[in-house]
This record gives sequence, C-alpha cells and structure tokens, in this order.
Amino acid sequence: SCQLCPKNTFSITGATDSNGCTPCSTGEYSLEGSGYCQACPQYMEYDETTKKCVCLASFIRIGRDGDGNGGTCTCKPGETLMGTKCHPCEKAKWKAEEGVTSCSLCSSTLEDSITEDFGSTSAKDCKCPKGTYDDGKGKCEVVKDGMDDTAFGMCLENVTVDPGFWRVNSDSTDVRECHVSEACTGGNSTNYCREGHTGPYCKLCIDGWTEDPLMLCKSCENSTIDVIMTIVILVLIAAAIGSLVYVSKKKARNSEEHRKTVKRFKNGGKIIFAGAQITASLPSVIPAITLPNNFKEALKAASILNIDMFNMVSVGCWAGSVNYYSKALITTLTIIAICGVLILTGQLVKKHRSKCFTSAIAITYLVLPTVTTKIFGLFPCDELDDGSEMLRKDYTISCLDGDRDFWEVYGWLMVGVFPVGVISMYGFLLWSKRAKLKKPVEQRLKEEEITPLLFLWEPYKPEFWYWEVIETGRRLMMTGVLS
Repeated sequence: SCQLCPKNTFSITGATDSNGCTPCSTGEYSLEGSGYCQACPQYMEYDETTKKCVCLASFIRIGRDGDGNGGTCTCKPGETLMGTKCHPCEKAKWKAEEGVTSCSLCSSTLEDSITEDFGSTSAKDCKCPKGTYDDGKGKCEVVKDGMDDTAFGMCLENVTVDPGFWRVNSDSTDVRECHVSEACTGGNSTNYCREGHTGPYCKLCIDGWTEDPLMLCKSCENSTIDVIMTIVILVLIAAAIGSLVYVSKKKARNSEEHRKTVKRFKNGGKIIFAGAQITASLPSVIPAITLPNNFKEALKAASILNIDMFNMVSVGCWAGSVNYYSKALITTLTIIAICGVLILTGQLVKKHRSKCFTSAIAITYLVLPTVTTKIFGLFPCDELDDGSEMLRKDYTISCLDGDRDFWEVYGWLMVGVFPVGVISMYGFLLWSKRAKLKKPVEQRLKEEEITPLLFLWEPYKPEFWYWEVIETGRRLMMTGVLS
C-alpha cells in the first residue's frame, strides 16, 4: 500500500520512496501526506527544533486545543501591535484585553491623567500626574497652595496637605494656611494637627491641654508648672522694683535727688514696658510669623506684660467651658470695676484722691492694648467651605448662633469705652490742664491740680504735653488694631 510523506515534506505526483518526498522551504510546514507546503499563520514562524509553527517573539498564543495545538497568536493585555511586533502601551494609555487593537487613551476616562509606567492593563492605572489631583469629576486639577505637588496619583479625598496648612474635610478643595503653622503637621488623613490640637486650623486644644502665649497647646501638667513660674517671676519683679526704690531713697542726698532717680526709673520702665508689650503681642498679631526658638522663649516670658489673666492662668485646664465671649466679658467688666472702685474711693477719701486717680489711669495704660485686642476679637468671623461660620478668636463659637447680635453690640459698646473712650479721656484731661502743663518742668511739678495726671505728662517736655495720647494710639495700632 502507499505510504504518507512525513510532516514538513510533500509530493505532488507521488513518490516511489520517502526520498521522493520534497522537504518544505524554510519557514513553511506541511501535514503528514500533504501534497503541498504552506506558510505559518499570521504572527507565527516555523520552529526547526519542534518542527511546529510558534508565535513570533512578543506574541502570545490563545485558543489552543487540549493537546496544545491550534490557536492564534496575538498581543497580551497592556500591549498593541506596532509593525510586526507587540509593544507596551505608551504612558497615558492602557489596554485590558488580548488582541492587536490599539491602546485606549487615559484622557477618555480621566482628563489629563497618565499612567506611571508603560504597558498598563487597566483604566485604574490612569492617575493624575505630579502637581495635580483627581477632582472626582473626571478631571485632573492643578494642586492649590498648601497641597503637595510631588505626589503621583492623588485623589481629592487623599490629597497630601503640606505642613502649616489645613482643610475642613477630605472633600474640600479649600486648603487654608494655619494661623500657627507649627500647629498643623499636614498629611493626607483627616487629622492634620499636631498632638494636643484639633478643630479648624488646628486652633483648638483637646481636653487636658491648654493654649500657651504662642498659641500652641500644651498639656495641663506642663501648664501648671508655667503658672507657678509666672507667679514667681511676678513676685521677683515686684521685689526688684521695691528694692530699687528703697536703695535709691537710701543713697539719695536729699528728697529732690530721690525724686529724679525714681522718675528716671519710672520713665525708663514705662518705655521698656511699652516696647516689650508690643513685642509680646506678635503671636496674636501675626500668628504665622516664623520666630527663632530662643526668641519664642523670650516672648513667653514677656507675655506676662500683656496682663491677660487668661494667659497667666491655664484657663483651659480648670475651666474649659470659658469661651471667648466669657473671657471678653470678664476682662472688660473687671477693669471697669477696678477703675470705678479707685475713682469712687478717691471721691470719698480726699487725702487719697490723687493716688487713686493716678492708679486708675495707670491701670488703663497698662491693660489697654490687651483689653482692646480682646474687644476687637469679638467681631471677625471666618466662613468655612462646609457652610459654618466661626469666630476667628474661638472656633468653638458659631457666628450663626442667635446671641451673635448681642455680642456685636457689646463689642461696639466696649470699643467706645476702651480704645476710643480711654484715649479721648487722656486727651480731654491733658487739654483741660494744658496751661499748667506748658509751664517749665520745675514749676509744673508744684501744681497740685495736675498731680493726679502725673502718669500721663511727667515723661514729656512741657511743649509735648499731649504726647501720651499719640503714644497710646501708636501702641493700640501695633497691638489691638492689627490683631
């Protein structure tokens, strides 16, 4: 019987033996008993080793039968046909299925997005490049100030916020600079605050913590130590002043020399106090200012000069419910009460009238910047992008509450009493006595009528009898008004 020519050979007319079967040309193959040779299917080549058609390099075979035969060669997911080879999809493109079809553009699913690597196999690989974030609406938006511009693939909910910045929640595109940059640590979570801080701008202190003069929260344990140190410092300052007065009085050859020495100390101390009080107000006037560490420590010590009982005592530790409205109320009414008692005492006890009146004026001078800052803090509100509107000085207080009108009226009333009223009082008292104040220094010191006003005019030459009004206005502009 006739025999079949072997695989990869053929015979058109028949052969007398196997030597008569013609071998296929290079790159062709034939089945056993075939009368012709044929080329391998598309994207295949003949393998001399296995004597079979195999996929070209970069292709994969799909659709084989159970014996591993048949099927077609094509490109794997993440690759597309370019010329005669499969190439990985370019960046900003992807392909999920096998085949020689083109890769899809990332911009068709997320505008302006790209892939981090070549050969992406899913639309999920399309992410926003560095300097942008997925806004959740199908577009990559350019990062805003306060957002990290070095991270790849950020979405709105996991945007990395830079240190010193804050946003109200993970759906917010409104990234704001913190009032105190050190309070905000940044990150891509819902908590952007350093330990002990919470709330809008990380401005509030958690339970068991209280705010220090630099507007940073610290534990009540440390605050108690600070209170003790504050009391010790105040006692030492009082003792030092008393000692200076005593020594100067002992060493003075006569009462006139003693008076001049006390005057120099008093006026010098007044200048130092005013300057230090303005400097100590820097954290509240310009919260975002960057200061050297050693200067911060100096400011903490100088904060005593602001004569703010709520800074001297760790209010947040023993009375956490005292909000800014209560602090402003207590501060203003306490000063009014003290000055009222002094003036009333002076009216009732004539021999102490001069000292009582001078003391009342001195108190207004010492506390005016602090009280004015407290009063002005009653007005500014901050509207957040979650619809809330909070008092800037205390983010536990909503400006949408029903009692807001009362506190605005109270604030304007106190503006009339303190910054406007006190400066106007200084001006009126000095103007009404200007004739005596213009007299030569030695003569006006003998005028008993202007002795109660000594605190206002003694440091200045007769021709500048009004200068305390200007100086007080300058102090208020650099403290309360700027805050």
